[in-house]
Amino acid sequence: MNAVNCPRCGRMFTKTLSNICKDCEKAEVDKFEEVRLYVKENPHSSAQEVSEKCEVSVKRILQYVRDGKIDISQGMEGLITCSKCGRPIKSGRMCERCTKNIAGALTDMISVATAVKEKESSGSSPKQSGMFTLNKN
Repeated sequence: MNAVNCPRCGRMFTKTLSNICKDCEKAEVDKFEEVRLYVKENPHSSAQEVSEKCEVSVKRILQYVRDGKIDISQGMEGLITCSKCGRPIKSGRMCERCTKNIAGALTDMISVATAVKEKESSGSSPKQSGMFTLNKN
């Protein structure tokens, strides 16, 4: 049993996957829903306006956006940018183009690794394939 104090309210609770107690976790979910609904009903609102109306920090709103929990409203365009190229994005950490480039690079790396592994498992040693010449003189 892993009993800890909740960093938000100070009450003792049994830590599971969450770092906060069940009551604070529920309050967090309720606050998120309030922000999400406000942004949906007020698509031209700025992050500062959402912060004031919902009593949530701009930092927390940005975290919701970065986590992909909410998309940027029309009034918040340009608020966050791609961490790779700096283009404005609506959610997440990278723009679609950078995400595709990274996915393509990873696919290429996996293909090369698979080809090397297949060559190794086919039983051909470097000496047999002509990659190295050994002199025994």
